[in-house]
Amino acid sequence: MADLFVAYSSNDRVAAEKLIRLLEAQWSVWWDDLIVGDFDSAIETEVPRAKCLIVLWSPTARESNEVKDEVRLARDHDIPVIAVKLAACSPPYGMMGLSFVDMLGWSGDGLDQGYLQLLRKITTVVTPRRSPIRPRAILDTRVELPALFLSVSSHETQLTPGYAVEALKTHQAPLILVSAYDAVGSRRDERMLAELADYRERGGFVLIDSGNYEATRLKDETWSPEKFAEALADMPHDCAFCFDALDPPKDTERAADAVIAAVERDGVHASGPMLPIVHARRFPKGGFDLPGLAKVICKVAEQLTPAMIAIPERELGAGLLERARSMMKLRSALSKLPFYQPIHLLGTGNPWSIALLATAGADSFDGLEWCRVAVDHDSGRLHHYQHFDFFRYQAELSDSPLTREALNMRSVTYPAKVAFHNLDYYGGLARKLIAAAAKGDFEALVVGMLGAANIRQVKKTLPELLL
Repeated sequence: MADLFVAYSSNDRVAAEKLIRLLEAQWSVWWDDLIVGDFDSAIETEVPRAKCLIVLWSPTARESNEVKDEVRLARDHDIPVIAVKLAACSPPYGMMGLSFVDMLGWSGDGLDQGYLQLLRKITTVVTPRRSPIRPRAILDTRVELPALFLSVSSHETQLTPGYAVEALKTHQAPLILVSAYDAVGSRRDERMLAELADYRERGGFVLIDSGNYEATRLKDETWSPEKFAEALADMPHDCAFCFDALDPPKDTERAADAVIAAVERDGVHASGPMLPIVHARRFPKGGFDLPGLAKVICKVAEQLTPAMIAIPERELGAGLLERARSMMKLRSALSKLPFYQPIHLLGTGNPWSIALLATAGADSFDGLEWCRVAVDHDSGRLHHYQHFDFFRYQAELSDSPLTREALNMRSVTYPAKVAFHNLDYYGGLARKLIAAAAKGDFEALVVGMLGAANIRQVKKTLPELLL
């Protein structure tokens, strides 16, 4: 007995097969490709045994007696029917009362809003057998998961925003996160804006952050949604995180509604998708309300189905292992949704943190470490910027001609040489993350980075993380 029966016209077979392959990740699906022997007998057997029938309407399906008979057979046996409209047409007479999901022109995208709506409808009548799986890529397939965004900020970094974007562009970093705080008023960095435009023209992907990180640390109480909107108007970008409320309401329903309202408010000023940031409520005596955070994130996901939801890494717990445990619990809560909800961790640029939290279920990261410290390529450990002298030999052996040549160029500043060295490492780490996700196994990556002694501690504290 299958969970789902898919009825369709033979002219829509390509779209039907794409849909079935996606649905099979969570349900058992029966379709006529499985028929061996008598066609009519198989249909009469399988339709009444299904828990739900999905009919794909199109002009040819509307005229198909076989498709209409399958729908009637399902209704005669009180099988729930969900209609999907693949092309502009009206349902046949007698079936106009069926609710339908609009998937006009659907190309097979598992993150399409129509497809996500279909998943929600199916889940109301048939419980998924398996948890949703992480998509290979999001945001029109431009952002492969797990994703590593290299951040740009004027706060406590070795490169000004303009020169930082130039370095990222020169090194061909595919994903960057830039703070809106550096695009307004006296902080407005014209060089940064020009470099961002050039970076995007060369195919780079720009994600804008709300600017609250810088404003909070500088105790700038004038930073506001209005100034954020002003920054968005001038900053070339592909998507943005909303202006976030750092002190959310205690009530989780109100907290979720506030996040959704912020996304809707800020979205009108963006030239791409506006993505939510969710904060955990801080307890008066310290710590964060993590069960409440999970509830808010799940409601925001259900209402918006965004490409990503961002949360600050620091709000997941005091130590890295506690944060990994919190991320695992959050991923478990999200697994009850009918679709996979990617999670972005704000301020996660330490290689060990990235690897461990990706293993725990996080999907995207950003960090300023590439322009703050010097990374030891061999261990993945971070050191003071001036300690690059001890790792110069690694840059001399770099696969990147740019990194090697920059070492001996007087026109290249010391911070830029360190940055190129770091970008080599983070580029390699990003590729390793994607490869590990493709295999469905992060253990080799984590063990290689943390070493045997630290892995014993991880397995002792979180035995369910690395099986």
